[in-house]
Amino acid sequence: DLFMQSEGNRVHCARLEHRADLPEGKVSLMLQFPSSDDYGNPENWQVFRVWWGRKPIMAGDISGVAGANTYDSVHKKKLFISGLSKLHMDPEVDLRRAELERAFRKYGGRQGLVTVSVQKNSTFAFVEVATEQQADLALLEMKDRYKLNKARRTKHEALIEKRAAEEAAASGKVTDTIDW
Repeated sequence: DLFMQSEGNRVHCARLEHRADLPEGKVSLMLQFPSSDDYGNPENWQVFRVWWGRKPIMAGDISGVAGANTYDSVHKKKLFISGLSKLHMDPEVDLRRAELERAFRKYGGRQGLVTVSVQKNSTFAFVEVATEQQADLALLEMKDRYKLNKARRTKHEALIEKRAAEEAAASGKVTDTIDW
């Protein structure tokens, strides 16, 4: 949990999550802060206190706190690929998209369909596969070829998915089934 202190009052502002569960026993951990905000403006951090280890959540129920990370922030089926060479022209973007579609086709279900998002002047891409199981399999099998993780969701994406699931449940539709 992340707290901000102002005039003697401690205010909860965020819950930072581990990307993976901590293993049992003694492990090494690294604390990283972003050096710039979403718009590229530099950010300065002052860390006053850090506690490492297993400890119960300090803030308790924060469901009513605006901006608190109370949703599952990882996409189930979307992968984030980083460390790619920078693309400067549209033909390069098209080639990268085709390369990733070919590489991840086997994780696209029965039809082999994957959704690839590549931006010009970027060193990353997103690939969405058919199921969560296939995303996990792609992470294992493609880790030697690409630097990849499951993509993070925004709060807006989480709310849209929650609303779609509620509407599907109300109408009796089944969503997110495995298509074998």
